[in-house]
Amino acid sequence: MKRMNTYIILGVLALIGIIILIIWNTKQKSSTLEIAENRTELPNSEIRQEKRDLKLVVTYDYGENTKTISEKATAEIIKSTMKSINWNEFHIVQLEDENGNGYKALDVGGSLRDDGLASGFVTDDDHILMAKPLETVDQMTEILLTFLKGENVWRNKYEYK
Repeated sequence: MKRMNTYIILGVLALIGIIILIIWNTKQKSSTLEIAENRTELPNSEIRQEKRDLKLVVTYDYGENTKTISEKATAEIIKSTMKSINWNEFHIVQLEDENGNGYKALDVGGSLRDDGLASGFVTDDDHILMAKPLETVDQMTEILLTFLKGENVWRNKYEYK
């Protein structure tokens, strides 16, 4: 009888181990597939870039008004939007990424006069700020353009906490 209980316990432990291994392996495969689906290789190049459409949104009047500038932001649209804003008044310019793995947004904003300038990164779970304070509109524009190139490019260039 004791020997039978030992075999039952060993069988249950083996079954639990197999189930854990299957769950772990499934998660690894799904994250690998997500990475593969979100990236595309550029012709004649080994640089990989994320395939995504970013929405460009401007918020003004201290959050009272929001305007979508483009559903598919480009470098030209970002540059012209940043130049057209009166940065003596408070504004927030945000690139929203709703592709794939939940919501992500990079924002730059503030005012040159009273509030100062800052940048933040928002996900479904978190909101982090750029470690170094910003001083110019050109710096904010460069941050948005870098994020447009790819989240990994942006993460390697700037520090957020």
